[in-house]
Amino acid sequence: MNLDGVVIGARSSKSLEKALGAIAVIPEKFYDMVDSTGEGWSLFAERMVISPLTIKKTWFKKEIIDLYNNRKNARSEDEKYSEKSLSTKRFDRIMNEIVDLLEK
Repeated sequence: MNLDGVVIGARSSKSLEKALGAIAVIPEKFYDMVDSTGEGWSLFAERMVISPLTIKKTWFKKEIIDLYNNRKNARSEDEKYSEKSLSTKRFDRIMNEIVDLLEK
């Protein structure tokens, strides 16, 4: 999930709820989300509702990697995800590896 440049990852609704509780969201905004299949979703912060109604319905491997590599909440420069061999990696594998890195 992209919260104005702060990227969070979650494997369950409970872990998503916990991560969102630690971040200040602007109630009037909606935030882009993506699942492990590359489908786009939106979080409507005012009601804390996740909806399939979004402008960006399809995400690509490179976009997810760029989102992770350019996030505001990076802890150091060595936390970049490699863009090498993208054609051999499935989207769900990239997503899982990035969520693992975010959960560290």
